[in-house]
Amino acid sequence: MSSRMRLGAISTVLAAVMLTGCFGNSAEQYLGEAKAKIANKERESAVIQLKNALQKDANLAEARFLLGQLLLEGGDARGAAIELGKAQELGYPKDQLIPLMAQALAGQGSYQQVLSSYAGMTLGTPAAMSDLQASLAVAYGGVGQATKAMDAVKAAVAADPKNARAQLVRVRLLSNSAGVGEALKALDEFMAAVPGNSEAWQVKGELLNREGQADEALKALREAVNLNKGNVGAQLSLMNLLLARKDVDAATAQLAALRAAKANPGQVLMFSTLLALERKDLKQARESVQALLKGAPDDVRVLHLAGVVEFRRGALLEAENFLGKALQSAPNLVKARLLLAQTKLRQGDPAKTLAVLQPLLGEQGGSVEAYTMAAEAYLQTGDPRRAEEYFGRASELNPNDLRSRVALALAQVAKGRVAEGVATLRTIAASDAGTMADMGLVTVYLQRREWDQALKALDGLEAKTRERPTAANLRGRVELARGNKVAARQAFEAALKIDPVYFPAAASLAALDLDDKQVEAAKARFKPILDNQPNSVPANMALIALAAKSGASPDELAGMLEQLVKQVPTEAAPRLALVETQLRRKDLKAAMAAAQEATASLPDNADAWRLLAQVQHLSGDANQATSSITKWASLAPRSPEPQMALAELFAKQGDKVQQVQSLKRALAIRPDYLPAQLKLFAGEMAATRYTEARRLAEQVQAQRPNEAMGKALSGDVYGAQKNWPAAVGDYRAALKLEPVPEVAVKLHRALGAGGKGSEAKSFESEWMGAHPQDVVFLDHLGTMALMQENFALAEQRYLSVLKIQPDNAMAANNLAWVLNKTKKPGALAYSEKANQIAPNQPAFMDTLAEIYADGGQVDKALEVQKRAVTLAPEFAPHRLHLARYYAAAGQKSEARVELSRLAAMGAKFSQQSEVAKLLATL
Repeated sequence: MSSRMRLGAISTVLAAVMLTGCFGNSAEQYLGEAKAKIANKERESAVIQLKNALQKDANLAEARFLLGQLLLEGGDARGAAIELGKAQELGYPKDQLIPLMAQALAGQGSYQQVLSSYAGMTLGTPAAMSDLQASLAVAYGGVGQATKAMDAVKAAVAADPKNARAQLVRVRLLSNSAGVGEALKALDEFMAAVPGNSEAWQVKGELLNREGQADEALKALREAVNLNKGNVGAQLSLMNLLLARKDVDAATAQLAALRAAKANPGQVLMFSTLLALERKDLKQARESVQALLKGAPDDVRVLHLAGVVEFRRGALLEAENFLGKALQSAPNLVKARLLLAQTKLRQGDPAKTLAVLQPLLGEQGGSVEAYTMAAEAYLQTGDPRRAEEYFGRASELNPNDLRSRVALALAQVAKGRVAEGVATLRTIAASDAGTMADMGLVTVYLQRREWDQALKALDGLEAKTRERPTAANLRGRVELARGNKVAARQAFEAALKIDPVYFPAAASLAALDLDDKQVEAAKARFKPILDNQPNSVPANMALIALAAKSGASPDELAGMLEQLVKQVPTEAAPRLALVETQLRRKDLKAAMAAAQEATASLPDNADAWRLLAQVQHLSGDANQATSSITKWASLAPRSPEPQMALAELFAKQGDKVQQVQSLKRALAIRPDYLPAQLKLFAGEMAATRYTEARRLAEQVQAQRPNEAMGKALSGDVYGAQKNWPAAVGDYRAALKLEPVPEVAVKLHRALGAGGKGSEAKSFESEWMGAHPQDVVFLDHLGTMALMQENFALAEQRYLSVLKIQPDNAMAANNLAWVLNKTKKPGALAYSEKANQIAPNQPAFMDTLAEIYADGGQVDKALEVQKRAVTLAPEFAPHRLHLARYYAAAGQKSEARVELSRLAAMGAKFSQQSEVAKLLATL
């Protein structure tokens, strides 16, 4: 070889070396370096090299797999799933890849995806199958299928008894099914066989913490971190424990150590958010959690944490959104469910609170926190009896502390041993830092309407819950109940000082403002809430309700609701209210469109289907209404109401057999469902089947021994048979149980019908003396006076009703009729008032038209009467009155049209003689 040729060869080699120096290693070289770093446990450096390799060759399957594996080890389940998914697309071996992919998906809470993708899959090695079964066990546990979870973990251990992960998943599942004690025994056995396992120490720390052994738990978690500083789960549990102990300094130091060790950025952000929350630095907490959401928008842990941050900020709609998303992916995430329920309670929506809590209120077991919150929700709805029941259930769940004594005390009160139960509750409340006994006391006193004692109990509750508005709000409720509006205002305002976006207190203050005719002040109560959360459904709905009370037209209200539906399209309340508003407008087309949109947007909302069925029924589409009711029934299988709706539909169609069957199905669901019993009772009475009617009355009496209804129904049966002494006896027995005005009316009538006029008069005096404000009985006396044509007495009775209830439209209408009949002044004013209080009521319009006509204002009479006939076209007397007014106005042809329609009814209209007489004058 010549020197020139040798020089050329050397130049080529140098060029190759220079090119290598300029463009770096090849993908394979980076991959090799990454493997070396992994072997030396240099995880961060290995990740960098793997990313370099993938920049060179994005289709390097092994690099994708190893990167996914390292990300999973570092706690980044979402990133791991992405990389492993790409490795799968590149054909990486299934036995190595699938177990890690299942673990990554389970780690980010995608339990359904794990089950749908891998349940039933078979892999080629016992180790791979063991790991996959362990992930399936985690997923089954995550969706609440405890039996399948335990079966899967048993299969995992059987496939590979040395699989540490499978053994630890088994321990975690045991802690839920058999208790923490049994789980710790199994864990100790594992740790004796496999010493020095970081995750085992982590699980031990978490279990000890659940048992309340915080010091021992802290030692165990620190040992887990010492054994493996890359154990992110242990780091997270350690951080949570430090924060729970309010050890902010130690938590801050722990976070600094994580940053120094270049831990996963997502985990660092998670800890930063938790620490900021502990410091009450909500601005920093929100910034950190927003950064987390950008990287992991579907991670249930991040969604739950975002919900916590927004809840602390008072941004309740945002909190609801994040928590709802978390529960969609992980419906058994108890902390998220409890916080969502607390959010709904704070928004003043006790019904939704109870719906959210339902999965935690099971017959077996359940959650103490869930039962306590459910009790608070029942207090908000004004149902102290149910509140007491749920406080009792909460107390029974933990027999190892004072809660069991609270349960026993509440049971004593329920059985009538009030003094004994109250004394126990007072003793517990005085010595216990918790609030269950205090809430129990408040509930007992509210139920017994002992307002002063309830306020004293609230003093104790308030002292323990100064950072919560519950006690102040309850104080306001008590003051309102005993008629002290000034003190009630002060209490509600105190609640809002604690929590400016606490809807129940704002709503109560708005109601007080409205009572004082201060509409603008009432509206202003919701401004702080809407400034903080413009899409707050309760606050917006409250403003719409205020607009209605301020005289807004149905068209305006419909427009406001349509706008709110656009703002919050996934919320049920505005959509349902829009349907009901369109129904009140009698715009069936618009109501149908709104109801159909509601069921399309909220296909699992039972109330949406209920309203759609109602609209279809009113539109005359019985088949579609039946279909919608069937859907409603499937969504509310424990509710008798759909069957009642079917019964009503069949009744309108004249199908009494199907009607009765539907009513019986309603009673099969709830044997003491009074509306169904009353419908059946009415049917038996109409058919004069008095034996069956009496059997139903006796059934009601047996189910409700302390209520008047059963005896009252029995009196109705005797009354129908003209057995007045027996009817009187039953009505008197009913009134001894409960002073029900309607039963008092029945007794008064029975005494009169049985020829006991003096007894009737005596009872009248006795009842009115004891119940001077009873407008039902007063109205009955007015009607009796009308029937006897004692117009002076009728006038007196209706004036008494209006003195107690100035807005009683029926009394105003009847008084107007009496005054017009007796030619006294004031008839027109009272009639106009009745129509203003209750517009679009044909009967009230008929009275007003008559007064106009008698006063010579025939044009006005015609205008009003035409509207009355339009609203009730089948009611013949209104059409006869319209014909009279047409005749009086000289509009003979119009009068003939109306009279011809009435004449065509024949015997169906009893006033044919008057029709013929009027026709003869035209």
